[in-house]
Amino acid sequence: MYDIVDDKRRTKMVHCLESFGTRVQKSAFEGFLTKTQYDKMIHKCKNFIDPKTDSLRIYIVEKFINTYSFGVDKRKKFDCIII
Repeated sequence: MYDIVDDKRRTKMVHCLESFGTRVQKSAFEGFLTKTQYDKMIHKCKNFIDPKTDSLRIYIVEKFINTYSFGVDKRKKFDCIII
């Protein structure tokens, strides 16, 4: 999830996150990534954050512990879920 005040940086963040996951709400994405993909995502996302005004929050749910999904769920099993 992100909170970015600048429209240009926000748009760049959206495009970056869309390349790693699926948008589930306006500023929330869900991705099923390997460790390598996660590292690459973090490296790219840091370029779009101004630490004085913006925030990016990443919640890692490992091994699908206490993760529930209702409706269609076509997830593959990965080491962790990045929300």
